Amino acid sequence: MINKLKFYLNRLPWQNKLVLSGSTAIFFTFFIFSFLEYHTVSKWMMNREEIVVNRTITDLKTYYKDKADSLTREEIKNSRDFLRKINDKDQLIRVYDQKGEVVVSDKNGNFTVLEPTPIKSQLIEKISAEGKEAIVARSPIKGTNFEGTIEIVRQLNNYQKMMDHFFWVMTVFGMAAILFSAISGFFLARQLLTPVRDLTNAMKRIKETGFQGRMEVYKQKDELTELTNVFNEMMDEIETTFLQQKQFVEDASHELRTPVSILEGHLSLLNRWGKKDPAILDESLQASLQELARLKKLVVDLLELTRAGSQRSLSGEKANIPAVLQRVVKNLEVVHPDFQFKMELEQRLPYVLISEQHLQQLLIILLDNSIKYSRNNRLIQVSCTRIDKNVLLSVIDNGIGIPSEHVSEVFNRFYRIDKARSRENGGTGLGLSIAKQLIEKYNGAISIESEEGIGTKVNILLPAAF
Repeated sequence: MINKLKFYLNRLPWQNKLVLSGSTAIFFTFFIFSFLEYHTVSKWMMNREEIVVNRTITDLKTYYKDKADSLTREEIKNSRDFLRKINDKDQLIRVYDQKGEVVVSDKNGNFTVLEPTPIKSQLIEKISAEGKEAIVARSPIKGTNFEGTIEIVRQLNNYQKMMDHFFWVMTVFGMAAILFSAISGFFLARQLLTPVRDLTNAMKRIKETGFQGRMEVYKQKDELTELTNVFNEMMDEIETTFLQQKQFVEDASHELRTPVSILEGHLSLLNRWGKKDPAILDESLQASLQELARLKKLVVDLLELTRAGSQRSLSGEKANIPAVLQRVVKNLEVVHPDFQFKMELEQRLPYVLISEQHLQQLLIILLDNSIKYSRNNRLIQVSCTRIDKNVLLSVIDNGIGIPSEHVSEVFNRFYRIDKARSRENGGTGLGLSIAKQLIEKYNGAISIESEEGIGTKVNILLPAAF
């Protein structure tokens, strides 16, 4: 039975679950409150009834005590008027002697016959007879010539009517409250789940039409509004990533097509005439080898760019800029002996939060660009200084420079100002894009200052390790 109930509840829509859970919680809360309130009121009213009975007994005992010296059966009988005067509705007062013989009584209502019970000390109790509840109080009286018991029987008709009325009022009010909570819970759940339904519809639209769909941002500042903002931001990032990936594939396809076409042309040339012509054979082989080298470099750069885009920040790794820089410059001096590298490094530079491998890769990219695009002046300067909690690394050359309108574009993939010159130098247009992505992974920044015909200065700002 329980498993069937769980299965049924699990199949309910969230809106119905919210309404059902809210109504159930309100029902149990109201039930507990009503139960406690009912018993509290019942006890309070019962105490009131007992107080009335005790007060009546006290009045009777005071009345008979004043006549204790002359208290006789006759005096007891003559007190009927007093009994009638103090008696209430649905109440029986009687006095009987030690043998249980009733001397005087007054009743105001219909009562079940009770056996007289003489007692030695005062007591009060609750009895039930013939479906009716009553309070019975007994107290002994003693005079010079009489000894007996005062008995008061008070029916709880008013108490029972009041409690029945109270019970039905609470029941009706409880049912109305549950009904109201169910209706209000339905509309409230519907209102609360509106952003969830909108999110579902937005996902369906995105599935059908693409990444352009967004959710409407609600004015109220709550968790669902935050969910909407996060969803829209996520879709913005997904759309941006998708467009970048699409552009990357298109650019990569275009870049790969050129060397492949050149290789295909030379191989076709060799197939037609180059077999018997040594000059054509040598020229085609040299050109094919150059294009293969360029193709290999392009593939390597593409892999580096992919890795740079997927790697996360490794804030625990540190690098010593002077040591890495000297190692890179020493290797470049061997390959390019006609270039002069001048280093201006601040003393006691702190380590920077970047792996040595990535720092070395950044320096090779920047210095290689400076070498490629330098003219007669073959001096390349590298400076490094500490700025607050960061370290600024600058690479300065006296090359051809970058036109001002192109400075903001050089970090884009495959972007080259002079494609012919870049092809001649073996460039792929991916170096600065790789550098930018690596630096941003380590919470750094890169910028370029350049003037055409004068030179270029590349600034890298990396967080220092303390």
